Amino acid sequence: MFFFLFFFSFFPLQSCFVPFSPKLRQKTLYSHSQNHSYKRHYPFSSEYFENYIKRLNSKNISIQTQAILQEETYFENIRKNNTFDFIIMIEDDETSLETNVLEQLFSSQLQEGNVEQRRARRRMDPKYYVNLEQKIVKEQSSENFEIATNVSTRFDQIGGYSLVKSELLQCMDILQNYSKYAAFNVRIPKGLILEGPPGNGKTLLAKGFAGECNSSFIAVSGSEFQEKYVGVGSSRVKELFELAKKNKPCVIFIDEIDAIGRKRSTDSDTSGGERDNTLNQLLVQMDGFYNSDGIFLIGATNRADLLDPALIRPGRIDKRIFIGMPDAFTREAVLNIHIQGKPHDDSVVIEDLVELTNGLSAAQLENLLNEAMLYAIRDKRVIFTQTDIETVMNRIMVGWQPTDHQFTKDMLERITVHEMGHAMIGLLMKQHSKLTKIVINLSSPNTPGYTVFEGSTSSLYTRDSLFEHLMVLLSGRIAEEIFYNVSVTTGAINDFEEALKLAEKMIVYYGMGKNIIYPSSSEKYKEEIDNEVTALIQDAYRVAYFIIRNCKKVIADGAVLLQNNKILKREELIALILNKYPEVMDLYQG
Repeated sequence: MFFFLFFFSFFPLQSCFVPFSPKLRQKTLYSHSQNHSYKRHYPFSSEYFENYIKRLNSKNISIQTQAILQEETYFENIRKNNTFDFIIMIEDDETSLETNVLEQLFSSQLQEGNVEQRRARRRMDPKYYVNLEQKIVKEQSSENFEIATNVSTRFDQIGGYSLVKSELLQCMDILQNYSKYAAFNVRIPKGLILEGPPGNGKTLLAKGFAGECNSSFIAVSGSEFQEKYVGVGSSRVKELFELAKKNKPCVIFIDEIDAIGRKRSTDSDTSGGERDNTLNQLLVQMDGFYNSDGIFLIGATNRADLLDPALIRPGRIDKRIFIGMPDAFTREAVLNIHIQGKPHDDSVVIEDLVELTNGLSAAQLENLLNEAMLYAIRDKRVIFTQTDIETVMNRIMVGWQPTDHQFTKDMLERITVHEMGHAMIGLLMKQHSKLTKIVINLSSPNTPGYTVFEGSTSSLYTRDSLFEHLMVLLSGRIAEEIFYNVSVTTGAINDFEEALKLAEKMIVYYGMGKNIIYPSSSEKYKEEIDNEVTALIQDAYRVAYFIIRNCKKVIADGAVLLQNNKILKREELIALILNKYPEVMDLYQG
C-alpha cells in the first residue's frame, strides 16, 4: 500500500483513467505532449491504454521508469522537429482545446485562407491533413542518397549531340507536362540507356539534363549497390526509389549501370546470390506489381551487351541511345568550347583540327587542347601553336617516354625505309584512307616510326579497300626486302599480326573467299580456310612488291628527307614525286 501512495504522488490521478473518458483522454494526451513522449502513433487503442496502466502500476520499478523515459523522448522530438507526426482525434465542435492543438502543433503550416480552408482546419478535414502530410514527408535526402541541387551544367555547355539533347528534353517534358500527351494515349517512358565507348559524354549529358531539369534528380553509381553483406544491395535500391517517390516527378541517373544490371546467373549455386537479388529488386521497383509513374531512370554504360534482358525490355528501359565517336560537326563544337580561354596563334585553325582529330573521342579532344596549352606553358610560352598540337597528338597515338631511343644511323635508315614503304602504297591506292603524314618519333616507347592515315567514319568496307589495306600492312617489310635483301628487321611484327587477322576475317566472316561460308567444325574446312588465307596474303604481297620495286627511287629520296626532318607530310611527299618522278603520279592518277 505504501508503494502505491508513493507512486501516485508523482503522477496525476487522471492519468490512470485516460482510457475511460474520451474528452479527458484528449486533454490529458495534449498536456502530456508538452512534457513527455511516446514512440507510438495516435490514435491509440483501448488495449494500449490498458497495457499502459499495467506498466504504471507494475511493481517493477524498471518497467515504470522505462515507460516514463520513452514517453518524454518521443514528445521532445515532436517539439524540436515541429512535424506532423501524429493525429489527435477531436470531436467536431469548436472548443478551446481544438484551437490550442492547432496553434501549438501546426502553427508553421497554418496560413490565412478563405472560409472553406479555415473550416477545414477547424474541423480537421482529413483531405486537408493528407495534403499537409505529403508536403512534410517530402525529403531531400536519405541515409545513402540525396537530391542533386545547384547543378550548373547546361546543354549549351555541351558540344554537339543535338538529337540526343532533344530526346532527353522530351522525356523531361513528358514527366512535367503529362496532360499535354494524355490526349494521344501514350505511356510515360520509364527509362533510357546511354551506351557507347568511353569518353563521349554519356555522364556529361546526364549532368546537363540535371541542370536543365526542373524535377528532382538523384545521381548514383552502380557500384554503390554492391556490398559483401547480404541484403544491402536490395535495401539500397528500395531506399533509392522510396526517396524518388517522395520527390515525384524524379529522375534517377545510375552511372555504370552494368555493375548492378548484369545478366542474372544461370548456375544454380550462384543464382540466388546478392547481385541477382539486387537486380531483382531494381526490376520490381521499375515495373513491378505497384505503380512507379513519375520516376524516370537514366543509365550509362560502356557494355550494354552485359545487361539483363529483363532490365532493357520496353516498359523498363524504353529508349536506347548509342553515343558513338563524335562526327565532324560534334568535334568542331567540342573544340570551339574547350579552346575558349586558351591563347593560340593563327596556325591553329579549327577546321584543320577537325580533320586531324578524326577518330578521337570527345574526352581526347578536350585533353588534346589542354595538354597543348600545358606544353606551351612548360616551355615558358603564353600561347600554343599547331606544332604543340601535333606534339601532343603524337603522344596520344603512340605514347611518350622521357628518354629517346639510341638507334644507329643504319637502323634509323631501315626504319625510314620501312615507313616509306607503307606511305607509298597508301598514297597510290584509290580505295584506301587518305595518307596524312609519316613520323619518326624516337620518344615513343614501342613505335619509333609510324605512318598516319585518316580515320574512316563508315563501318562498311569493300573487298578492294580491305585488300589494299592488306597491301599497306605488308609493304613495310617488302620495302626492307627490296633495299636490304634478306637483312630485314623485326619491326613488321605488329603489321603481320594485323594482316593475318584481316585476311582471316575476309575469308571466314566477310565471305570474300572462294566460298561464302566455311563451316569450321571439321579438319577439311579448317585446311581450306588456311589455304584461302595464305593465297589472299600472297596475292597482296605480289601486287605490293611490284609497286614498291618500281618506286624505289622515290622511297630512297623520301627516306632521306624523313630522316632529316623526322616528319614528312602528304603535301611534301607529293611535291617530291611531281618534281623528280612524274611517271609515278601517272600510276597514281590512272
